Amino acid sequence: MRKAELPDFLPHGWKKEVAMALGIHINTVTNALKVRKGNTYEKIKQAVILKWGKENDE
Repeated sequence: MRKAELPDFLPHGWKKEVAMALGIHINTVTNALKVRKGNTYEKIKQAVILKWGKENDE
């Protein structure tokens, strides 16, 4: 199974793109990132990993 990690840098406009994909407001993304926990944070993290994640062969 391949695991993916969060990339070091995300492209410009990634918050807006993730917010549109999840159907939430961009401020919700910002607030969830500040808190760093919760259901919304986990959804954001998974969306980012799927879109921009680096794959590791483990």
